[in-house]
Amino acid sequence: MKQLTRKKWKDPGIVMVIILSLVSLFVWVWWPTDTFIGGISLAGWAMFVCFFIWLVLTVAYVIWMEKIEKEEIE
Repeated sequence: MKQLTRKKWKDPGIVMVIILSLVSLFVWVWWPTDTFIGGISLAGWAMFVCFFIWLVLTVAYVIWMEKIEKEEIE
């Protein structure tokens, strides 16, 4: 099995999986079942806010990958 090199740790896919895992872990560890704001559980609000986090991460990933592919071509 190959070891992960410094370059591998900077791979956009690995970075994004780590970030997504940390955000998901935060939501699952902190799952407020009895706290409601506006009639909606805080877990529901957290999932709603996470949608925008996923959107930003997806755009960042696409831009990052395009930049890497452009550098490889040149």
